Amino acid sequence: MSSNLPANMTAIKIPEPGGPEVLTPTEVPLPKPGHGEILVRIAAAGVNRGDLVQRIGLYPAPKGVTDTPGLEFAGEVVALGTGASRWSLGDNVCALVAGGGYAEYAIVHETHALPIPDGYSMVQAAALPETIMTVWTNVFDRGRLQPGETLLIHGGTSGIGTTAIQMAVAWGAKVFATAGSDEKARKCEELGARRGINYRTEDFVMVMDEATSGHGADVI
Repeated sequence: MSSNLPANMTAIKIPEPGGPEVLTPTEVPLPKPGHGEILVRIAAAGVNRGDLVQRIGLYPAPKGVTDTPGLEFAGEVVALGTGASRWSLGDNVCALVAGGGYAEYAIVHETHALPIPDGYSMVQAAALPETIMTVWTNVFDRGRLQPGETLLIHGGTSGIGTTAIQMAVAWGAKVFATAGSDEKARKCEELGARRGINYRTEDFVMVMDEATSGHGADVI
């Protein structure tokens, strides 16, 4: 790695379960990228439910993964591991990791990094990977949603839900979404859903049956 990089960095550790006050800045060795990995100087990190649950002691880091929280981040590529060729030094990326995002630097496999969209700040880009990759894998890769098909999204105003609505609409699908209030149902429609369904006051099965002339959803 470059001699300009520090030997150590600051990372957030969780010495004991608790509220935000237990998040402790700690000096740790700078990680070194392995084969196919890149080292990123982090500018911003996303906050996910997994981070919050880890902080209160209910989500231990997976075996072999750093106990530093943080599942997504954005920053600048500052070092390349052997065999890493997808990115160049100085590239700005956002990335999905199993842990380690709450730090000054983090390593990630080059295939788990994405280019930052034009016009996005680092803060905005840091909130993309977890939802984008989750939606793509489940709705499009596994679910095989096709343009013109009907997608039903439960929890349309969650992070995953809002992303799924926008991606599916852009894909050309007909989107319906459930939510827990009229206000949230309207928000789903503002994001592009053909119908937001308040599951507390409406039977979403009946709504879907009527809206699709009995066809129902192709992907849920």
